[in-house]
Amino acid sequence: MKVQDFRSINRLLGDVSAKNKIGEIFVDNLHSPYIQFSERFTIHGTSITEPEFGDIKDFVQTVIKYLPEGVEGTSLLPEPRPKRETGKLFFVRPMMFGSYRFLYVFSVDMLYLGGAKSEEIKRAGSQNMTPTIVTDRLYFQVKIIPIKRIMEEGEHVVDFEAKRFQGGEFRVESERDENKPIRKFSEIFDEIDFSDTESKIREELGITSDIWKLGRIYSPIGIDYLSLALRFLNPSLPKTIFHFKNFYQILENTNETIPEGTLKSFHEYLSSFEVERTVSKSGNILWKVNQKSTDNG
Repeated sequence: MKVQDFRSINRLLGDVSAKNKIGEIFVDNLHSPYIQFSERFTIHGTSITEPEFGDIKDFVQTVIKYLPEGVEGTSLLPEPRPKRETGKLFFVRPMMFGSYRFLYVFSVDMLYLGGAKSEEIKRAGSQNMTPTIVTDRLYFQVKIIPIKRIMEEGEHVVDFEAKRFQGGEFRVESERDENKPIRKFSEIFDEIDFSDTESKIREELGITSDIWKLGRIYSPIGIDYLSLALRFLNPSLPKTIFHFKNFYQILENTNETIPEGTLKSFHEYLSSFEVERTVSKSGNILWKVNQKSTDNG
């Protein structure tokens, strides 16, 4: 996008203050979360490799209508981050807790990823264009990462550099054998499969199947942008921050002891999610996710 294009969208985002439309959260068999609404709307087809500004603006208007809490006060990055994620829009917002700097990253997929009935396809896709679909869902991801620096043009965030996870140690207070060495993670490089590292991180933090019912279907913590990231299943910036402020030290204290209260808060948050296994209209496995109500979460 051109500078004037994403700036015009960011001006729209700066005025957002509404509440999300009510919807149900699912994770599909490709481990992608989405929110399903009671009403339908149209996702217009666009270029697979480089969406047109008009298509992007139309889609942003849809996001603002249905998920305003997810994008309020954010900046739309002028290109996907990482760049290979074509068809996705990335909305970011820097924030600080104490002396620690973090970045809220909310991404939404402009492509329709679920199965569609013939009557829901208003215009078939082609080699270079996605189809125009009538749908009831938006695919999204919410992550928070520690950042080293952000690049801005005026008040607009245009890029960022994450604080790289160096394969340090997690020191978690527990009743483990003092003679057992603390697990060390391999230093992370691009070619390493992160799934094994993420599994070890979950184990070190005591994230068991009793605490986190989704298991490996959708990990609440892992490696994104070569940084340690917390992942959320609520498309709302205010609600995400409400929870994150209680355990943000997990992202900073990888070489120090994580306070017992911080780990307890994290476990309580993870335990607030309930999961129901179901099936999509095309016969694929789905996981319906419900979060027990809290004061603001």
